[in-house]
Amino acid sequence: MMIVFSPLTNSQQRRASILAAILCSFLLLVSASRLQAADSEIKRFETPEGVKYGIWGKTTTKPAPILFALGGTIDSILSSAYFRQCGNELAEFGYLTVSIDIPCHGEQCPKGQPCGLGGWSYRAAKDEDFVIESNKRLSSVLDHLIKTGVADPERIVSCGTSRGGFLAIHFAAFDKRVKCALGFAPVTDLAALSEFLKTKDHPLVKKLSLAEQAENLAGRPVWIIIGDQDERVSTRAAYEVAHRITEASRMKKLPSRVQLHIMPEPRGHTTPRGASRMAAEWIQSHIPNPKPKSAKKISRHILFIDDHHVLYRAGTKRLFHPAELNPTNPIVREDQPWEMAIGWTSICENPKTGKFQLWYQAYAGGRDDRKSHKCVVCYAESDDGIHFTKPKLGIHDFKTDRKPWSGHFKETNIVLTGDGGYGDRYANSVLYDPAESDSAKRYKMLYTDFGKDENGKEWPGFFAAFSPNGILWTKSQKNPLNKTAYGGRGLQPLFNDEIPYNERWDKNKNFLRKTWAIPLSMSDAADVFYDHNHGLYVAYGKSWIQGPAGGLAWKHAMARTESEDFVTWSKPQLVSAPDDIDQPNTEFHTSPVFYYKGCYFCLNQILSSRGEATGSKADAMHIELMISRDGVRWDRPFREQRFIASSEQDFSNGGIFTNSTPVFLENEIRFYYGGYNSGTIGGGQKLTSETQQSGVGFASIRLDRFAGIRPVKLSAQSTLKKPLQNIGQITLKPMSFKGIKQISVNADATEGELRVEVLNADGYRMRGFSKEDAVVISKDSFQHQVKWKQSDISQLPPGKYMLRLHLDNAEVFAINMK
Repeated sequence: MMIVFSPLTNSQQRRASILAAILCSFLLLVSASRLQAADSEIKRFETPEGVKYGIWGKTTTKPAPILFALGGTIDSILSSAYFRQCGNELAEFGYLTVSIDIPCHGEQCPKGQPCGLGGWSYRAAKDEDFVIESNKRLSSVLDHLIKTGVADPERIVSCGTSRGGFLAIHFAAFDKRVKCALGFAPVTDLAALSEFLKTKDHPLVKKLSLAEQAENLAGRPVWIIIGDQDERVSTRAAYEVAHRITEASRMKKLPSRVQLHIMPEPRGHTTPRGASRMAAEWIQSHIPNPKPKSAKKISRHILFIDDHHVLYRAGTKRLFHPAELNPTNPIVREDQPWEMAIGWTSICENPKTGKFQLWYQAYAGGRDDRKSHKCVVCYAESDDGIHFTKPKLGIHDFKTDRKPWSGHFKETNIVLTGDGGYGDRYANSVLYDPAESDSAKRYKMLYTDFGKDENGKEWPGFFAAFSPNGILWTKSQKNPLNKTAYGGRGLQPLFNDEIPYNERWDKNKNFLRKTWAIPLSMSDAADVFYDHNHGLYVAYGKSWIQGPAGGLAWKHAMARTESEDFVTWSKPQLVSAPDDIDQPNTEFHTSPVFYYKGCYFCLNQILSSRGEATGSKADAMHIELMISRDGVRWDRPFREQRFIASSEQDFSNGGIFTNSTPVFLENEIRFYYGGYNSGTIGGGQKLTSETQQSGVGFASIRLDRFAGIRPVKLSAQSTLKKPLQNIGQITLKPMSFKGIKQISVNADATEGELRVEVLNADGYRMRGFSKEDAVVISKDSFQHQVKWKQSDISQLPPGKYMLRLHLDNAEVFAINMK
């Protein structure tokens, strides 16, 4: 047993103790306030056995260390930095703080019975073992956390304050999965409490003393801190528990791993100052973060899509490289009764089977009388990503009496239908999530539909569905996940005390017209991807902005929303909108985003309406490549050039629907999309005419060649000694090459050459790494190796250096370092 006393024997020790306490308190307050600002939301869950619990902290897709913090109710513990104790500091190391309502607190206090410690005494007098009840409930929560992949079973800690410390240490004694336990001014003997004055001699009260758990705690890490004047729970009783655990450890020939800190604390029953930071350090020493199985490989990528990594350039220009259309498009055609028009798509090259899995929206119109079948999600697959088959799955049928399709089709490739609400089910953004621990949710789909909330009221919003294989889908029980806008064009925004839902009978069209006037919300389509930078699911999609007079639903812009669990989504954030440079009749459609080699890319669908006449509908679309370095601030450097010239192929010259799932092959990046030649919004007469064409196609670029930098034809500034033809250089920002052993450039030097030199951070050339020392790069390759005649990049002394790329009639697209 380790006992740490801090007696106040003289004024010097007294001052040192006070200063240490102030410092620890200050650090705690800073840390707690920062963490609260970062993530103060309590997420609530329930086990299959009905045990409710809360989580505070930032969840990710990977199992996390868990700190059980006990003391009262879920809210009182997790919403308080004081009662979360070391959970505040441990959050920086990925810990999640978990809590439940303890016995006789919150929902665990039955009606007609006393609550709090008085309730414990009441139940003890009736021989009701509330501690074993608490242990079983906590074990149920731990089972659920491990089964769902939230918890790392090797890093489980329990702690609590006062009565919570009593239960936390009991839990560790009960469940060996708890690696260590901590008590902050803990109750250790119920008989010491005033509430147990009449029941202190009851057999159950004596049995529940923590000293009676010494055998189960022998040799296990237990940490207790208490003030030297704590008469409420008894400092002496805490010492007795630590002593009994030590004796039990000795008898079992186990090392004693108990630490008891008795601190000067004139305030009586409270947690001594600085305790939470001490506790966090103790936990980290007993449960260190797992060491990686192997050294992490260092890799760094620079795409010359922008000048993010460039200090400056001289005598160069950037060239945009649009994607090239696949000449055999469409690779999937509208040849089934339920495929009047094909729209949104998602694709995945399954890493296990190698098959390309394709999901696409098929609009059937009124061919099937069931509203749920008006707009469905279909499935196709391929071995090469070009030749697709539509398997007959027998999951959903399709009925129609429309010629020439009339019949009942029991075998279809439909994998998801709508809920049959007021409006149509739209979109089908599918995410393959290999890190998902629940195999039933390995595939996730986000789409929009109409459904009823817990009060039975209908709302448009995001819907989610999950699948183990991308074919059999189960809709989320929570749908709709959020509330989105629908209708209300031209209406002024509602007042803050008005209900956004409205309905009226449309005499002209003879139906009940419904409106959900929710400003600055998402609209009827979005695309999702997992952002590893933030550890979040992120969706980008349509969001209505208001017109010149303030009326609703003027134009679509681009909004962003995020989620930790794919079910609860944040308030949308508007991140980009049509501006002064755009033509007046320009708006955005859907804006799918993907992240690749340090950059966020958006394949933004740009709509152009027929004109400025009132009520005109958009009937032309093209794809603009937008870029961002943080996913929030977006640049549009290529707005004058179309990334995918879909109008050049008949099947997609009206509407084109890109997605957030490009396919990355060895030397190629493919961008799949759906398209049709009728008007983008509303379809028009072409949608049902014989001239209607629709399908799925793709366009591609050579690996990483979104844009390149090459010399201008002539540099003839007065500061030059002589004009230079096709000569330029790129100087990158200073960077460290620690751990870098190889540098390669993606460049086309077929008609010229490229050399790389190294400068120090002050701009001086490094001997052995100059332009003259560089091995000349020529020809066209995705991986030209950067070399010097007698030097190697690993030989550079520690520090930061600048790479300079000398271009002589050559074009460079990217740099890769590893």
